[in-house]
Amino acid sequence: MSTPANQDPEQTSKGFESNLSQSAEPVTFAGQTGNYDFEELYRQYKNKVFSTAYRYTGNRADAEDVTQDVFVKVYKKLSGFRGEASISTWIYRIAVNTCLDYLRRRKRETAISIDDCPEPSVGPTGIGRLVESMIPKLPDASRRVFILYDIQGLKHCEIAASLGITEGASKSLLHRARSQLRKMLGPYVKGWNR
Repeated sequence: MSTPANQDPEQTSKGFESNLSQSAEPVTFAGQTGNYDFEELYRQYKNKVFSTAYRYTGNRADAEDVTQDVFVKVYKKLSGFRGEASISTWIYRIAVNTCLDYLRRRKRETAISIDDCPEPSVGPTGIGRLVESMIPKLPDASRRVFILYDIQGLKHCEIAASLGITEGASKSLLHRARSQLRKMLGPYVKGWNR
């Protein structure tokens, strides 16, 4: 099931939202670095995790499944969180790894053919959809950094910690991703001959 072009992947579906426990008592974990309220973590990170999953999987239903898997893993591992990185970096690392595991299991290409994209010289809204459709065509490493930096708004130091790479590698992969997108978008945007 694919998301209609006019829907924002940041918004989660009502059915997915109802999967959160409705208990009156908050579920709190004592980790090695402090206490964490699972429901508060869920509320704080669910949209960003869903958005990341959506950009990896390419459709809403798969993104909801991956997001649920991420929070099941967070729930199970929260008491063992050691605090070597920030809680947000830890959650993003789980999210990215879960997305990659999902894509490996799925064993099919999610990239959309360039022939399925809108016609050249599309307006600003069409460009956004065009870029979204081209993100899955990026190489894995470049795509991960592009999503985390340009879409999720993480800093290079957070990306480096999350993906286990250096800040320099993060910057290089981001530059590569942007260059590849620019090249793919060239035929669709007047004046871009790069």
